[in-house]
Amino acid sequence: MPDVFVSYNREDLPIAQRIVDGLVHEGISVWLDMELKAGENYDEITEERLRGAKAVVVLWSSRSVKSRWVRAEATIGQRKSTLVPAMIEECDRPVMFELVQTTDLSKWDGDRADRNWRKLVEVIRGRIAAAPPGPLFAEGGVKKPTGKGGKHKAAPKQVAIRKEHVAKKKGLGVGTLLVSLVAMLAVLGAGIYVWRPQQVNALLASLSNTASSAATDVASLRSAEGETPALKAASSLEALAKVAPVELAATPLPVAPVVEIALEAAPANTFRECDTCPLMLNVQGGTFLMGAPDDELGRKSWESPQRKVAMAPFAIGVGEVTYDQWDACVADGGCGNYTPKDAGARGMLPVTHVSWKDALAYAAWLTKKTGRAHRLPTEAEWEYAGRGGTTTPFWWGAMNDTAKSGSKTGKQAIDALTANPMGLLGVTGNVREWTQDCYVNTFANAPLDGRAVEVAKCTQRVLRGGSFKDGVEALRIAARARNAPDFRDRLTGFRVAAAP
Repeated sequence: MPDVFVSYNREDLPIAQRIVDGLVHEGISVWLDMELKAGENYDEITEERLRGAKAVVVLWSSRSVKSRWVRAEATIGQRKSTLVPAMIEECDRPVMFELVQTTDLSKWDGDRADRNWRKLVEVIRGRIAAAPPGPLFAEGGVKKPTGKGGKHKAAPKQVAIRKEHVAKKKGLGVGTLLVSLVAMLAVLGAGIYVWRPQQVNALLASLSNTASSAATDVASLRSAEGETPALKAASSLEALAKVAPVELAATPLPVAPVVEIALEAAPANTFRECDTCPLMLNVQGGTFLMGAPDDELGRKSWESPQRKVAMAPFAIGVGEVTYDQWDACVADGGCGNYTPKDAGARGMLPVTHVSWKDALAYAAWLTKKTGRAHRLPTEAEWEYAGRGGTTTPFWWGAMNDTAKSGSKTGKQAIDALTANPMGLLGVTGNVREWTQDCYVNTFANAPLDGRAVEVAKCTQRVLRGGSFKDGVEALRIAARARNAPDFRDRLTGFRVAAAP
């Protein structure tokens, strides 16, 4: 595990990357959240690296001081005596950190001989040297000091322990009870669903409250000797006991999927807000290389420079919006009452003859109908989901495969297309897809956090994916096209994105 964790605001990524590069040149192992891979759980990996770091370098700026994430990471570093703050621009630090000695890097230009840079490196090395030998925060907690007879003594200031729960045996008892309770919850939930489905919700509510209460007690049982496997499993159930959807790292109650799958034959990571709404896929956050590498065949200059982009979780349509879904919008009084042309067939075919503005109108109708904010995917979101964790020109490999690329003689129904590794249908070929971004012929100044590129008086919007009529070069995942926001033709459609 890397020795150093760097906490920063996304808008400060260029300076953060420069500092990381400098530390690496000093021979120090560093972790930045840009190292996350596609599909990795952002919260879990970040917290693991944060709590396992021997030094937590916090970069203060006028932006990071307002970030709850950065402040929380700084607080954890301070509590564990691993905090190493640095000022990358003049700003007022949070009050609780005003008295902490902070290295001034506001004028640092990358010179490794700079006096303040040498001070920062010295402090970091001091933190690393002062850390206990071996894993600092491995399973079981900080390395435990021993007393007479080889018995373990509690490490000071590690975990607050409630007096009424000091005994380790008591902790194990409650932990075991909680694990048993959840096992019983799963069995009873499945059985009652078959026997009397109407009683499932009441049972879940009752047992969920009990599990939540027990999980709160277990959290207080983490002694200075570290968690046993039973306690570790039990303490995580505070999140498992919550049935309602929550943000990012929360895990749903184990019984809920049993009921959902019985009611709907849909994967757990998809959702559909209404009968006529698109099927949506929840996409985990992570990082990926966006754009085409210099040696990719068919690469265009406007597909570069390739750079690493950090993505927050989002949801995206499994397939392109169909004529049936568009017609439902019109029938409900939305989409400007506009009925796109067709070639004699509608149904599950992707809707075409729709402009970027038309696509926004559909997303606005979905938002109003469902209460969930819908929009067009950003260009980064489209490529991240389209690649599905791959790095080749096509999501299936380096060479075109007409059976997967949707490059036929005409449009195909979206459910007839092959899914990519992430589960999206019709990523390449079939019809081109509008994205939110304004077209700029380089990625040089594009956001590194997956946001859309927007410029004043935008005259062209980005299209991705290619169509059934396009050549192989246009079907590559990195390929980009553009058109006016009011342009309509038979080769252009879209898919929607939403909050997860």
